[in-house]
Amino acid sequence: MKSYPLLRQDIFAWSLAVVLPLLWVVLYLNFPQAAALVIYLVVALVWVLLDRTNLMKQGITPPSFIWFWFPVVYLRQRDQMQDKPWRLMQVWLLCTVLSFVAIYLLERQSDTENLAQSTCTTVTKILHDEGYDERCIRVTDMQEEVKGRFWRAQALLNTGVKEPVTIERRGREIYVMLPEAGE
Repeated sequence: MKSYPLLRQDIFAWSLAVVLPLLWVVLYLNFPQAAALVIYLVVALVWVLLDRTNLMKQGITPPSFIWFWFPVVYLRQRDQMQDKPWRLMQVWLLCTVLSFVAIYLLERQSDTENLAQSTCTTVTKILHDEGYDERCIRVTDMQEEVKGRFWRAQALLNTGVKEPVTIERRGREIYVMLPEAGE
């Protein structure tokens, strides 16, 4: 396998290959999708323009800046024009796949956390409706019984008692059952 020289002049290309896909995770999870996409494309354009400037300073003809829309194509053309192995493209693909896996796992985790918080609020309401002065502090040990629909968990109350709860999700609604309370 042909080695790939790691040169200081290639810092923007490596940033495009490694940092840009990882940046997408942060943008996707913290901004509205339209804003995340605009920021992503602006950062990609800046890195492509800086990389093109570095290549021109070295006397190398760079790929068209229009390819900032598709960083993988830009990186492939960049390596192809310099007769280098397509490492930048491969790294970009790997980092992109890892970023989508990270987004999937983080979104799934945040959905579970949101469900736990909603369940805790509902448990407190049920207990108050039954005449108890206890409140839920946290829902723990969540185990999914039927994918996306039924959960078993433990509600930790302010008295230190753990109450078993069953959670049913129907669309945006959740139904919480406390076996001992009969709710």
